[in-house]
Amino acid sequence: MSEETSSEVIEETAVVEEAAAALGDTELSEEEAALAEYKTRLRTYIRELKKLPGDWYIIQCYSGYENKVKTNLDMRAQTLEVEDSIYDVVVPIEEVVEIREGKRKLVKRKLLPGYVLVRMDINDRSWSVVRDTPGVTSFVGNEGHPTPVKHRDVAKFLMPPETAAETREAEKAVVADGEKVVASPTPSTANTIEVDYQVDEVVTILTGPFASISATISEIDAQGGKLTGMISFMGREMPVELTFDQVEKIN
Repeated sequence: MSEETSSEVIEETAVVEEAAAALGDTELSEEEAALAEYKTRLRTYIRELKKLPGDWYIIQCYSGYENKVKTNLDMRAQTLEVEDSIYDVVVPIEEVVEIREGKRKLVKRKLLPGYVLVRMDINDRSWSVVRDTPGVTSFVGNEGHPTPVKHRDVAKFLMPPETAAETREAEKAVVADGEKVVASPTPSTANTIEVDYQVDEVVTILTGPFASISATISEIDAQGGKLTGMISFMGREMPVELTFDQVEKIN
């Protein structure tokens, strides 16, 4: 091999190594990759939601009666023949890790306690069927008028888990409880979370449908590794349950 050829090979090798190094510098961390993948699936799911008939609305109900309201509303829509206007009723939930008796346990938790999502066309009959359903107190909206929820917000509440196994488990949950398990942008960690929060402290939500929203802490469950925060959603103050690793302090 000539000296010139050898020099070219060395230069090419150096270029390749530099490119590899640069690529290495731009590689995403595991959490960043998971978040990027979540956002990609979210955009796809939003497009799917936009193809469905009707708009999404949030109805308020008595806390703890969400599943019963869903069952009653499904039955009333069929009995009163408004199925062509009321298409879907969903109680969105998420699976989170909570600390119970010193052990971490995967539990299901309602994303919107005291609220139910409904996909429907608003008209006099459908509005009346929903409003007169036992357990329902009102539609969420401005000055008593039902306000449609943006598809992006609905997608965050309803996007199913990623894997086939998780999807099957989610489908079982729908059949059993009238609930729907949704995806989370990042997996729950197994690290021990130290309690460093106070009631009335304002924190930022990191993951889930309310990511990037500020919440004011109203209750702390140190043993369970969770807290209750008040957020502003659709013009109303609403409580949400969060694990310690779902929030961070505002500096």
